[in-house]
Amino acid sequence: MHTEDDIIKNLQHCPHFNSCSQNLCLLDLELHLRSGKKQDRCRWMKEPKRVKIAGREFISGGAIMPDVPLNFVPQDNLQALNEASQKRYWEIKNL
Repeated sequence: MHTEDDIIKNLQHCPHFNSCSQNLCLLDLELHLRSGKKQDRCRWMKEPKRVKIAGREFISGGAIMPDVPLNFVPQDNLQALNEASQKRYWEIKNL
């Protein structure tokens, strides 16, 4: 069990901490206890969406988590990272 201070301290590693309102955060030490819908997920949990409009392809979402907060993602939350962030996580760990 983690203390509230431990959880908040880890969440603060996110550059969007002060302005984020998502219920599901990858830096949450107790993410497994949280619930929410697909739209409640953190930006780094979302895979990119590809949409074609008038013959042009638009991509949204699927951003790669910056290296600093990526180092603070708890091991149990790694599977929730989007594919691009997981790839970057393993690149960092293998340096």
